[in-house]
Amino acid sequence: MQSRMSRAEAELLVESVRERILTLFPDGATTYEVVYAPRFTRLIDEFTPSPAERRGVVLPFPTKLE
Repeated sequence: MQSRMSRAEAELLVESVRERILTLFPDGATTYEVVYAPRFTRLIDEFTPSPAERRGVVLPFPTKLE
């Protein structure tokens, strides 16, 4: 939340956290999916805009007034 991480970087970080948790707690996959996955998804959605949301605004060139 405190860095300017891209969505792809955030998703990679969450995946590495998931792998680490499952290494430490092999039977914790269900707990991870029920408790942590929705929280990580919400944080990623809230703090890293999806590519569709990054649309720029196109401003028209000024025209000469006669």
